[in-house]
Amino acid sequence: MIRVAILGGGIGAQHLEAYYQLEEFVVTHLVDQDAERSAALCGDRITPLSSIEDALFADVDVIDICLPPHLHAPVAIGALEAGKHVICEKPLATSLEQVNAISSAATASGKSVFPVFQYRFGPAFDQLRALQVAGLVGAPRAASLETHWNRDAEYYAIQWRGTWAGEQGGAVLGHAIHAHDLLGTFMAPIVGVTARLGTLVNPIETEDTAALIFELEGVLWRPAASPLVPHPMKPGCGWSMST
Repeated sequence: MIRVAILGGGIGAQHLEAYYQLEEFVVTHLVDQDAERSAALCGDRITPLSSIEDALFADVDVIDICLPPHLHAPVAIGALEAGKHVICEKPLATSLEQVNAISSAATASGKSVFPVFQYRFGPAFDQLRALQVAGLVGAPRAASLETHWNRDAEYYAIQWRGTWAGEQGGAVLGHAIHAHDLLGTFMAPIVGVTARLGTLVNPIETEDTAALIFELEGVLWRPAASPLVPHPMKPGCGWSMST
């Protein structure tokens, strides 16, 4: 049985529900600053902990990081140094320097790091992967992408969201990242990027609108992201991709 400690009970609550569907995993510990939420999630089956440090040195195999983005890299490195495997919500890091530091810590510890990019494994992309493996698709040449997320004042009421100190990015890093990951995964590595960013709708520090051109090895794709526009009648999100 693989023992897991979840750090953060926000999106971590969805991780917990997923673990309940997996026979190989058991969540044994959870850290959350909200005592009421922690008690509700833990019940009688999970041990609540008061600090990240307590979780890193608990008797677990995996640390599942569901914290604000500015904590992802340092906590991931700390977990690896404590001899734990790491699952980490997006974004894994907010700079190449952080990515390199995580990679070095993983190599030194012999443990693995699993960023959360669940859309890679959705039914449509399972089908695309099968077509690629079967040699039934040609070489990718170009793609376009539009991403739209509906975000209003209630979403940004959480203190760290929309700030450079806490979220360390907006539309591009925190929202369109899944769609951008899919293009990089199924097409080719990124070798260049041109971007125009703006904060046009929401009273936040980070960008809420972006237009980008990514150059990939042998490919050109133009994703346009305008994801953080409040719309009272249409909660949720949506994105589309064409090649």
